[in-house]
Amino acid sequence: MQKPRPLHKRAPITCFLFLWVALVGALLAVPAQAVPAFARQTGENCVACHTAFPELTPFGREFKLNGYTWGERQALPLALMMQGSLTQMAQSKDAGGRTLVPHLGDLQFDRLTAFAAGKITDNVGGYTQWAYNNNQALGHDGGTVGHAGIHDFDLRAVKRLSLAGKDLVLGLNLNNNPTLQDVWNSTPVWRGMPFTGSNLPRSRPQGGLLLDGALGQKVVGLGAYAWWDRQWYGELSTYGSAVNHWRVLSTGVALDQMNRLHAYNNPYWRLAWNREWGAHSLMLGHFGMVADKYPDPGTPHGATDRFTDLALDAQYQYLSDPSIFSLAGSLGHERQNRRASHASGEALHPVNHLQTLRLKASYLYERTYGVSLAYSEVRGSADAGLYGKVRDSATGALVSDRPDTRSYIAEFDYNFNPQTRLIFQYTGFLKWNGATANIDGRGRKPSDNNILFMGLWFLF
Repeated sequence: MQKPRPLHKRAPITCFLFLWVALVGALLAVPAQAVPAFARQTGENCVACHTAFPELTPFGREFKLNGYTWGERQALPLALMMQGSLTQMAQSKDAGGRTLVPHLGDLQFDRLTAFAAGKITDNVGGYTQWAYNNNQALGHDGGTVGHAGIHDFDLRAVKRLSLAGKDLVLGLNLNNNPTLQDVWNSTPVWRGMPFTGSNLPRSRPQGGLLLDGALGQKVVGLGAYAWWDRQWYGELSTYGSAVNHWRVLSTGVALDQMNRLHAYNNPYWRLAWNREWGAHSLMLGHFGMVADKYPDPGTPHGATDRFTDLALDAQYQYLSDPSIFSLAGSLGHERQNRRASHASGEALHPVNHLQTLRLKASYLYERTYGVSLAYSEVRGSADAGLYGKVRDSATGALVSDRPDTRSYIAEFDYNFNPQTRLIFQYTGFLKWNGATANIDGRGRKPSDNNILFMGLWFLF
C-alpha cells in the first residue's frame, strides 16, 4: 500500500485547494442552482427545493417523494461538492503533552464528493453519492490518511394515483442508510446538528441510538411508502447487511467494521402527519427500528443483540422573504437486549436503555445570513462493561460507567449564493461520557474538547 504523503508535503496542496475553493465561491456570488443535477433537471433555482442546502422546502419534499422524476431527464446527471476547513480545539494536548488531534490550525481540503442524480424514467429516479475524505483516519506519521467510498444511495420507483379525490403517491425505495429516505430534517441523517463539521479524527462520545448513524453505508434497505394529500406519510422497510450481492452499497467499508445485522428482516418504519398553510408548515411524526446485530462484525454468526429504537419527532418551517425560520427536534429511546454481549462478558447487564434529545433552531435572512443553535443530550444505563473505559490515573477508580453526554452547537453561515457557504461553528461539551470533570482520568474537562470550526462548502 502506498505510504501516506507526509504532512509537510501535503500542506501546500491543501492550502492551494482551500484557497481555490474560496476564490471560486466568491466569484460565483450570482443566482445559482443547488444539488445541481436536480436543479438542471427541473429548471428550478435551488431555493425552490432548499431553504439552505440540504434542508428541504415543501416543494423539495414533494420532489423527493415523487421519486426525483419531475422535469426532463439529463444526458449527464452529475454534480460535484467540495469542502475545506480549519479546526481548533480548546485544549489540544493531554496532561502528558501529547497532541490529541492532527492538523489543528491547518487549512484542510476535507472532502470531494461526486453525485449521479436524477430522473431515470417517468416513474423511477434516485441519486448516489461517492466521497473522498481527506482526513479519514490517523496515519503512522502523526498526520491523517484519506479514504474513498460510497456515501448515499437512494433509488425510488413511484406510482401516482388518486384516493378519495386526493393525490396519492405510492413508492418503493432502496437505500443504504435508515432515515436517508426521509424528507424532514428531524430524523438522524438529515437533522443537521450539524449538517457538516470538523472531520478530523478524534475521540467521540460513546452514546447514541443505533439509528444515529451506526448503520450508514453498511446496510441495504428495501421498503414501500405512501404519501396522501400532502398530509399523511407512512413507510415500512426492512434492512440487512450490505454484503455479497449488495456489497456495492457498502463500498469502502471494511467487512470487520460493518455492524453486521442478522438476515434481512430488521424492520424500520415511519409515520408522519404534515400540514401546510400559507408560509407555514408543520410535521409531527414517529419513526423506529428493531435490529438484531452481531456483537463482533468479524464473526457474523451465533447469538445477536437486539436494539429497539423508538422516536418522536417534529419540524416547523416558516418560509417568507426575507426571513426563513425552522425548528426541529426528536426524542428517542433505545432498548438494548444485550443477550449476546452479556454472555460473552462485554456487557455487564443483559438489558440497557438509552435516551436522546435533539433540538435545533435556525434563522436565515435574505437567504444569505444564517444562524443556528442546536442542543443534544444522551442518557443511558450504567454499564461498566460497555462504558467503563477510563480510570483515574491516580486512584484506578472508574471515571464513569455511563454514556451520558450533553453538548450544544452555535453556527453562523454566510451564503455567497445557494451553492457556496462559509461556516463559523462552535461546538461545546457540558458532559462527556458520564463525567463533568476528569473525563480522561488525567484532569481533562468536557469543555477542553470544545471545537471551533471554519468551513467552506461548495457545490457545482
